[in-house]
Order: sequence, then C-alpha cells, then structure tokens
Amino acid sequence: MKAQLLFTLLALPVLNAQDSTSTMSMEERKASVVQLKENIEAREERLQELIADIKTLDERTEKKIDRVIDTLKRLEDSESSKTRITRLKGEVIEGLRKSINAYATERRKIFERIRTDQSGASDPLNESINKIDARIEKRASQIIELAKSMPQGKDVKKYEGDGGDYYNGWYHEDSRISEEWRQNRRQGVATENELRDLTQALEGAIEDLDRRIMAVEARLKDGKLSPANTILAKQELARNQAMLSSRKKELLELSTPAGTTSGDEANKDTADRLKEMFEDARGDIQDDHWAVLKKYDEAVDERESILKMQANLEAREKWLSENAGE
Repeated sequence: MKAQLLFTLLALPVLNAQDSTSTMSMEERKASVVQLKENIEAREERLQELIADIKTLDERTEKKIDRVIDTLKRLEDSESSKTRITRLKGEVIEGLRKSINAYATERRKIFERIRTDQSGASDPLNESINKIDARIEKRASQIIELAKSMPQGKDVKKYEGDGGDYYNGWYHEDSRISEEWRQNRRQGVATENELRDLTQALEGAIEDLDRRIMAVEARLKDGKLSPANTILAKQELARNQAMLSSRKKELLELSTPAGTTSGDEANKDTADRLKEMFEDARGDIQDDHWAVLKKYDEAVDERESILKMQANLEAREKWLSENAGE
C-alpha cells in the first residue's frame, strides 16, 4: 500500500504556479499545494533511502577492498610462488585504477550539471564531488601501498657450489645458478614492470592536471564567467591543485627505493588460494561499485527534482498569500 501511495504521489503533475491560473479555483489551488507538499515529502523519503543505500554499499565495498589490500601488502613471493603474489598485486592495482577512472567519469558528469545548474542544486552536488574526490584519493593511496610492498631486486650471489674435485693438481669447483638468484631476478623484473607502468600513469595524470589547471586559470583570467561560474571555477582550481600535489607526492614515493621489504613469503598453494579468493571478491566489488555510482546519479536527480518542486511550492504559497482576499 505504501509503495502504491508513493508511486501515486510521484506521478502527480508538477505545474508552475502560474499554470492554469484562469481555470483553477481557489480551493483547487489550495489542494494543489497540499498535493505538492506530499509529493516533496515522498521524494525526500526516496532521497534518504538512496543516501542510506549508497552508504551501505560504499561501506561494504570499502571493507572488501581494504581486506584484499591489507592481506596482499603483507605478503611477498617465495621460490615456490615465483611471481604469483606480485602478479596478483598488479591485477588489484589495475582494478583500483579502473575504479578511479569510473569515479572520474561520474565526477565529470556531476561537474557539468553544476556548471549548467539553474535549480540551486549546486551545494549538494558539490558535496557529491567532494565525496568522489575522497574516494579517488583513497584509491590512489591504496595503489601506492601495494606498489611499495613489491620487493625489488636484492644483492644475491648468482652461483652456488656443488663441491668439487682435484684434477692434475688443480681444484675444480662445480657450481650452478642458485634458485635464490633466479627468484630474485624474477621478482625484480616483475616489480620493475609494475612500477614502470604506474610511473607512466602518474606522469600522465600530472600532465592532465597541469592542462586542466591552465585551462581553468585562463577562464578566470578572461573575466567572462558569471559570478556563480567564477566561484565554481575557483573551487575546481583548488581541487585540481590539491590533486596535482597528491600525484606529485605519489610519484616521488614510487621513485624512492623501498629498501628491503619485510612481508611474509607465500608459497604456491597460498598464492593460488588468494587468487581464487580475489576472483570471487572482484565480481562482488565491481557490482557494488557500479551500484553506488548508479545511485549517485539517482540521488542527484532526486535532489534537483526536490529543489525545483520546493521553488514551485514557494511560488504557489506566495500567490495564495497575496490573493487570499479574492
């Protein structure tokens, strides 16, 4: 019954205060105000449901991601696992980078709505951008954590002796390449590849932010922006400058040798089990992540609708107040 009532309220037409002024009676005008208030109440209830859903999904997603990262950053490969743990860290990093891209796309959509906003919804939309920026920063930090947990090459003796014998008065030592050296080389190459890819990605992000900052500064210098868009441009400039500072700091961290890591060595079986656990978790995390972004869109739509209806209600109530004596 409640759902049916909500659907009915949401389906009510929302008219301008001036609509049908010649055909509506005073009683009909008063009734329309009551209906509009009920409609606003229903939409506000829906908005709160969306906010609660976003919070629940977001917290669940973050817990899963935190668990994966906390587990992986404590581990490193062994001769048994070869580079399985490092490759898995690379897969998780790639997933985190895709998450950043998805958030960035959603951010651009919301920013464009703020830029063209005529409904007064800028403040709550700005709040959404701030939350998205916080998630982007957290993902970037998690990427650096994982990258720094990848062991780099060590100074390991290449050959190990298998004993020896004397021949014609000379001692000949039998030697072979040690498994420790082979593992150290495998690990070093795998880590180097991951760090190179990340370094290139960070350099690209820095270049992009530099371009965006220059573009915003040019628009501000031009002086053709409206007062509202001038405020928006200054806000965006500050956000971009903060992100640029973070990316430069992360690039410096990535280029600084991590030294000797102290992670626990994982054997092949442990690495394979972690891979299976990650594959299981990845689908759930992706589903929840996309659900959060979808609900962000819905919440933004609800906020804008509520603000428009509240302006409509204010205009209707003002008309009734001014024409109460007629």
